[in-house]
Amino acid sequence: MELLDQLPALPTEERISAIERLIRNSSPVIRERALRTGAAVVTDERLESYLREEADDVLRNAGLEMLKMRGARAITLAVRLLRDKDPDIVLQAVLALGHVRDLRSLEPLRAALNHEEPNVVGAAIEAVGLLGDARAIPDLLPFLDGDPWLQLATIQALGDLRSPAAVTPLTKLLTDLMVGPLAAESLARIGGNKAFSALCKHWLRFRDELDPETMVGLLAHVLEGLPTTPRNQEELRGSCAAILEQSEDGTRLAAARCLLALGPGPQDTRALELVCEGPADASVLPACLAKRKDLITELLAQPGKARSWGFLLASRFPRAAPVPALAAATRDELPPAELISSIGKAFRKIRDRRLAEALLDLYLDSPADYRSALGPLMATHRNELREELAARRDVDDEARLILAAHLGLSARDVVGQIVAMEPHDARLRVLNQVATQEELVRQLPWEGWLSERPDLYAALVARVAAEFSLRELVPPLRSQLAQRPNPDLIRAVGELGDRESVPVLLSLVDGGPKNLVPLILESLGRVGGPEARQAIRRAILEGRCEPRIGYRALSLCAI
Repeated sequence: MELLDQLPALPTEERISAIERLIRNSSPVIRERALRTGAAVVTDERLESYLREEADDVLRNAGLEMLKMRGARAITLAVRLLRDKDPDIVLQAVLALGHVRDLRSLEPLRAALNHEEPNVVGAAIEAVGLLGDARAIPDLLPFLDGDPWLQLATIQALGDLRSPAAVTPLTKLLTDLMVGPLAAESLARIGGNKAFSALCKHWLRFRDELDPETMVGLLAHVLEGLPTTPRNQEELRGSCAAILEQSEDGTRLAAARCLLALGPGPQDTRALELVCEGPADASVLPACLAKRKDLITELLAQPGKARSWGFLLASRFPRAAPVPALAAATRDELPPAELISSIGKAFRKIRDRRLAEALLDLYLDSPADYRSALGPLMATHRNELREELAARRDVDDEARLILAAHLGLSARDVVGQIVAMEPHDARLRVLNQVATQEELVRQLPWEGWLSERPDLYAALVARVAAEFSLRELVPPLRSQLAQRPNPDLIRAVGELGDRESVPVLLSLVDGGPKNLVPLILESLGRVGGPEARQAIRRAILEGRCEPRIGYRALSLCAI
């Protein structure tokens, strides 16, 4: 570790010797950092000598890893090595180009497809596939009738290229006992109506001989990606319906996805149950439901994941979303935290007085942490909620004041009410909810509150000062930093670039809590200047922080 930390300061030859020693270390972290340094500093000639090292596998492998880590800078050397007489060197060059995935290497790799060494050709086929350029398909197709190893590599590459031009040749291989499953997977990755048709016909003809979980899963994958639902698929629907109650969980889930992606049908309810029981996340709409706007009402009527997906579908199809169902689903129960974002996506696109009333009910029934997430959403229904709020008598003073701020009512009136609030705890609860409103924040008497109750207000004042660049608050914050340091104060003086806080920060490096040292160094880096740089350098040399933290702080100084 000491040698690793010394690497940047060593002379070139000593640095390379150190790298050649460090790459043999058993620690993945040490080896990785040594390789990355080597990729930056080792010359092309030295790197080529590593690749040619026949007696030292570690050094040869390190040369290949360094070449890959160079990224686009590896192209020139790797392309030159493609013409080498040693097939092992050519193979390593091909592997590096496949890793870099730069289109400039397409033509050299196409030439490598004609190499006499099969291992080089196989690696070149895979590398061409990774480039994603369909122009190479004519060069790859002849290998589908060749050596089995090259045939497998070609099928994989055609799937990587994702071009409809590869569908017909891959379809011909579906009945091959050895490569058929891989051809089906590549067709599924290509996707589109043509690939779906080929897979569907293959499944319906040979379903008794195929693995149903794999094939139905591939069909579901392709169906979910089609722009429109294919017609006349009753036979496929029937085969999937039979699977729902007769197969293992994985196969049933794949069949359920197929049925939902095929459009409305009698199995929708059971298919929805299976998808809800599966691993899909409540915050992400499953692809099999992406076009099913007809299911919005049914989803909203169910709890948990299904309701979240109902809100997400409503956000996609706002004109198809039934307002009464949306309002009822919002009021039905306090939703889980992940549902708040789904509700927000729907409510931002649908404007209706009934939804505004439901949103207000949800807000009033929610705890403080929910309210902070709902606050920005209230502004999207500003006009409707202003009228509703004025008519309601069941809203407590705190909630009414917070809502007034979010709904854009007179900032002067809101400020007056906040200033008049007692006790301080109640005022602080309100401030934490409205501190995102810049017009409001700039009119509040932060300095007076900070002087009166620093124990309560210091952290919040520091956050708003940093967020809205309230430099007039820097002197009182600096004073509080010396008396009662906390992360918000330390971060604020750094983000505001307060040079006069440097002595206080320096004293905290030596005498403050050790857990705050990384944040203090970062703030010193943001402030910059000779004193800050010296303090950070000293902290690195004396082991007061991890070197990466210190170097990051120094980079902030440089910026």
